[in-house]
Amino acid sequence: MAMGELRLRALWWALGLALLATIAALSLLPLKALPVNVPNIDKLNHAVAYIVLTTYFGQLTTLPRALGVLLGYGIGIELLQAQTPYRQAEIADLVANCVGMVLGLLLLRTRVRQSLRWCESFVP
Repeated sequence: MAMGELRLRALWWALGLALLATIAALSLLPLKALPVNVPNIDKLNHAVAYIVLTTYFGQLTTLPRALGVLLGYGIGIELLQAQTPYRQAEIADLVANCVGMVLGLLLLRTRVRQSLRWCESFVP
């Protein structure tokens, strides 16, 4: 899909930035632990977040740019977590992010790549 095809590009970018801000807040704020302890659930959370981010931003900009920015974003979040007394930076989190990006790239080879344009089809 060519980048110019989305009519609501400014809206999609605003929503994308809100998504990034939400993920940053969830990554950096002290949160209560879930009552159910599932081993490595945080790695699954990382992978799912980066699947969503990759498929979303992969529709708004070029894939190399999206991947580069998301990789930098993930590294930045980990560096910020290392500065907090209640979070810790982990290489395994970055690996989970990268796994999510690869899965997102695979999804972009499907009809998922048209999801924002599909949403726009409902807007007159």
